Amino acid sequence: MLNVLWIALGVAALLVALALCSVLLRAHRTLGVMERTLETADEAMQELVPEMRGSLGNVNDIAAGVNLALRTAESGAGRLSGEISNVAQEASLSAAATAHGVRVGWVAFWRNLGARIR
Repeated sequence: MLNVLWIALGVAALLVALALCSVLLRAHRTLGVMERTLETADEAMQELVPEMRGSLGNVNDIAAGVNLALRTAESGAGRLSGEISNVAQEASLSAAATAHGVRVGWVAFWRNLGARIR
């Protein structure tokens, strides 16, 4: 009876060893596929990095151009608003002078008209 138990124990050990070998072979295949995938991704990224750097350089150049254009527009708008302010102030003074002249003219007209009527 003891021999049968030793044989059963040996067969069970062999089955566990076979199952363990199967699991390890499957893990080996999975890791091999994963390694090839990572190597392919790494190669693709190495090819893409210079292009991305070039694209980022282009974006930086475009941003610098936009900043320059905005600064130029800002200074032009500042000068234009200053000129518009001066023109508006002069127009306001001209309108005030015209209104004063009209009032003085009407007052003089009514005084002359009143003097002729009497």
